[in-house]
Amino acid sequence: MISIKKYFTSEYILRTLIAILMVASLIFSLFVFLVRKDTVRRTFIFPSADNGQFIVEYRNLNKEPVQGDVNLFIDELLLGSTIERTKSLFTPGTKVLSCFQRGEVLYLNLSSDLLNMGEDVIEIKEGMDLLEKNIKKNFSKIHEVLIFVNGKIAFEN
Repeated sequence: MISIKKYFTSEYILRTLIAILMVASLIFSLFVFLVRKDTVRRTFIFPSADNGQFIVEYRNLNKEPVQGDVNLFIDELLLGSTIERTKSLFTPGTKVLSCFQRGEVLYLNLSSDLLNMGEDVIEIKEGMDLLEKNIKKNFSKIHEVLIFVNGKIAFEN
């Protein structure tokens, strides 16, 4: 008669668990590699609704989006945070009308929806400053951001 006890010794169980963990970590690593190979990690800074400080959020965005990486980043930023206790930069519904980069300057034309003040939205000038800070933090080749609202320059420094 075959003894089943010899297959369930503590050494056998330990080796089996180690093998299962190794296979699981290999599968997990492969999954992470496949998911992340077409994405780039971006940093988003939003104002806190509670204490006036900033909340940093990280998102993986498509590496080569159709509309361009800067435009996708700004679209995501305008959508707002996924964290509850944050304020929006601009009124919901604000859209990018045009966005292009020439040299180290980004020209950004936003819709006039941003001029409407709403609940849980910071002041317009603060929103534009934070928008510029987000862009410069994520795109090192952009040194200046010129923001327009419906084709007219928003603020002159």
